[in-house]
Amino acid sequence: MRIRKILLPILAALLLPCLLSSEVTGQAEIPYAMDVPLTPNVRPLIVVSGSDYDMGYQWYQQIVQIYGKAPLMERANRELSTNELEALKGWEWYIKKHTPYMIDMMKGMQAAATEAGIPLTYEEILAKWVGEEELIPLVRSKEKLPKEALSKNDSQRGCRSCDEEEADCSGWAAWGSATKDGKLIAGGSGDHEIIIGENEIRNFEYMLVVLPKEGNSFVLSTSTGCCWHPAMNNKGVVMFHHGTTGYCGRYKTAEEQDYGYGVPNAMITMHVIRNAKTALEAQQLMLSMPSADGRVGGAWADVYGTAFVIENRDNPRAIRKPGDNGEKDFLYSTNNLLSKELASCYKESPGKPVEFVEHAGWLGHIGASYHSITRNLGLWNTLHNYSGHVDLEFAKMLWRFAPDPRPTRYATFEEADAAYEKTQARAWNSHVSEQGNAMVGILMPENGNNGRILISQGCAARINYAQSPTARNPRIAPTYTFYEVQLDATAEKVAQDSRTRARYDLAYADRELRKLTYHDVAYAPLDKLYNEAATEWQKGQYYLGRASATKGNESVIFLGKATRAFSRTQGLARQVYETLVPPPTRPENLGLKPWLGAWGDWGKREGTPRNQVKP
Repeated sequence: MRIRKILLPILAALLLPCLLSSEVTGQAEIPYAMDVPLTPNVRPLIVVSGSDYDMGYQWYQQIVQIYGKAPLMERANRELSTNELEALKGWEWYIKKHTPYMIDMMKGMQAAATEAGIPLTYEEILAKWVGEEELIPLVRSKEKLPKEALSKNDSQRGCRSCDEEEADCSGWAAWGSATKDGKLIAGGSGDHEIIIGENEIRNFEYMLVVLPKEGNSFVLSTSTGCCWHPAMNNKGVVMFHHGTTGYCGRYKTAEEQDYGYGVPNAMITMHVIRNAKTALEAQQLMLSMPSADGRVGGAWADVYGTAFVIENRDNPRAIRKPGDNGEKDFLYSTNNLLSKELASCYKESPGKPVEFVEHAGWLGHIGASYHSITRNLGLWNTLHNYSGHVDLEFAKMLWRFAPDPRPTRYATFEEADAAYEKTQARAWNSHVSEQGNAMVGILMPENGNNGRILISQGCAARINYAQSPTARNPRIAPTYTFYEVQLDATAEKVAQDSRTRARYDLAYADRELRKLTYHDVAYAPLDKLYNEAATEWQKGQYYLGRASATKGNESVIFLGKATRAFSRTQGLARQVYETLVPPPTRPENLGLKPWLGAWGDWGKREGTPRNQVKP
C-alpha cells in the first residue's frame, strides 16, 4: 500500500503532461504531418448523451479534441451569399417541420465551436449539413417550396444534400435459418478514400454513439461517402447499407436532375434510426420524410425477421425483400439495382449492353455496377451456400476474404486497368472485402442494451486488392482488425464495456507476445505495438477518473475520451494478437466445405471466370 502511494504521484507526474496536452493546448488526438491532418488507424468514436442542445455541444467539443481546430477553421467565416442564405431558409423550414430537435443540436454545435475559438455561425453549420459546397441550380417550380419558407427575394439556387460522386459500399444481413443461433447479424462497409478535409459531415469520419433523453439510443458511422451507415439502435433495428435509392439518378444528365428542398439526408437517417422500433416503422418513416434529391432510403432489418432494401422511394414495388432473388433469411445490397421493376433506369450504350445477372442485378454502363456484380455474387455465394453457419466469426471472415491479387486474364495491374472500362470489368474479382473499404461494421443488435457493433477502420484483410482502378486506397499504419462497442444505457456504461473488452484484449495479446523472446525478429515491433495499447489503456483509466469527478457535459466528454482510448487499446492489442494468431480469411479456415467446390450452388456472371479466389 505504501509503495502504491509513492508510485501513483510519480506516474501521474509523468503522464499528466501527455494526457492533458489535447485538453489544455488544443492538440489533436490524431497525428499531423506538418499542417496536414492524417487519418487515424483506429476509427474515432464520439459519445453524446442528454438533451439535443447538450448532445450538439458534446459532439463538436469532441470533434475538436479528435481533429484539432485547423480543419474547422478552414471553413469558418465563409461568407454566404444572399441567394445561399435564402436557400438555407427553405432547408430550415423543412428541418423545423420534420426534425425540429436538430435546430437545438446545431445551436449546441455552434456554442461548442465558439467556446473552442472557432468562429462558426449557425448558418455555416446548417449549410454544412445541407451541403453548401456543392450549390447547384434548382430546376423547380414555386410549389416545391412552401411560401412560408421564402422571402420576397426568392433564390433560384439550392444546396445538394449528397456528394456528386457516389460512394461504393456493401451491406448484408442474415437471420433465422441462415445463422447459427437464429439471431440477426449484419455487416456494412463504406468504400472510398478517406481524406480529412474541411467538411466534418463527410470528411471527418468517426463512429457516433447517441444516447438521447427522448427516442432510441443508436450507433452509426458518419461520412461513409454520401450517406450515413451502418447504423443500429437499441430496439433491434439496423440499417446495413444505404440501399440503392436514387441510383436511377446516376444515369441522368445534369440537365435531367431535379433537386428541390427537404430535410438533409443525414438528418433523415438519424431521425429514422432514433425513432423506429421495427424495420417496418423505419420504412414508413423513411418514405414519409421529404428528401431533396431522393437518394436516401436504405437497407433495413430487425430482430423480428423483417428485412428489405428500398431501391426507389417513388415505386413501392421496388422495395426488395428476401426471396426476390432467391435469398432465404438473408439480404444484401451493393451499388447497383436488383429490382426488375427498375430496368428502365439503365440505358444502352455502344459496346456496353445492359443485362440482368441472376443474384447480382443490373449491369449498366456506370462503373459502380461493374464491380457490384461480383460483390453481389460473392455475398450470394457465401450466404446461400454456407447457410446455417453465419455467426460473428463467419462475418469477420467474410470481410477478410480477399479476391485474386489481380484480374486473372491480365499480367499486370496496368493491363487490367486499361481493360476495366472496355470490358465492364468482366475479369475483375471484386469482393466486399477490398482495399477501398473506408470502414467495416458488423452489427449484432438486441432489443435492449446489449447490442454490439464491431468496427474496423479500413480493410480488415492484410492481403487485399482493389475493386476498381481508382480504389487502391492506402491506409496509414492499418491494424486490420475490429474493436467493439456495446450500445448500453448510459455513456458511463458504454465506456465501462469498452474498458472490459480492452482488458481482455490486452491479456490475450500479452499471452501470445510473451511466447516470443528477444531473439525473435517479430518481438520488438509487436512489443512496441503492445506498449502503445497499454498507453491507451492508461489514458482511458485517467479519463474515466476525470469523468467521475465532473458533471454534465464535461463528464460526458471525458467519457467519450475514455471510450476512444479503450477503443484504441482494443484495436492495437488485437493487432498484436492476430499477427501471432492469424484469423480466418476463407470458409475453409472455419472448417467449412471448400469455396467454389462441386458441392455448392454458385452464382456466376456469363463470360467471366468465377468471381472469387479458387481453393
